[in-house]
Amino acid sequence: MKPIEPDEFAKHRKLEAIHTELAQHRRMARFTLLLVVVLNVVILAGVAYHLLGHN
Repeated sequence: MKPIEPDEFAKHRKLEAIHTELAQHRRMARFTLLLVVVLNVVILAGVAYHLLGHN
């Protein structure tokens, strides 16, 4: 196996850092989407309760 040159190693490390950052952003986006969905369900349940069954 040939040794990795410093330039290649630096590129590889930079790509790994970018990949890690993108993965963190993806997780945050999923969490935010899940939070929005849960809040919408709670709001819809409250509206349905108010309109239909609260007499």
